Amino acid sequence: MVQINEPPAFELLLLKIPVSDLAASAKFYSEGVGFELEFVVEEYGWAQFEVGGLNLALYKPGMGGGNRKPGGSVDFALGARNLDELLERLKKYDPKLKVGIFKNDDGGETLEFSDPDGNEWKIGRAAKWKIVKPGDS
Repeated sequence: MVQINEPPAFELLLLKIPVSDLAASAKFYSEGVGFELEFVVEEYGWAQFEVGGLNLALYKPGMGGGNRKPGGSVDFALGARNLDELLERLKKYDPKLKVGIFKNDDGGETLEFSDPDGNEWKIGRAAKWKIVKPGDS
């Protein structure tokens, strides 16, 4: 029997977003949002970006990446230090895009927009957070 002394250390490897048009979505995320495109493989319905040390992938449903339908909340949140610059970048990329910065009840701010497939994004204004564990002062 294997003895385990510590729980395994996990790290987040990949976030995925379903899209209907891989090329158009890859262009939106690289040119509009400013994510760093790593590669696109049309025959597998996959495009991958590096975003703040995370891998973020776009995938066409049913081609191996998953089967979720495009649209709705992306179900995770990213943070960015300068939401104002990102807002202007998105407006320049697509003047018709509905995008804005909103004040939240907790005092924070989020930039909110939807991609061409209706995937809804909320990007929070990144701040340095201090995590306090029980027993810490």
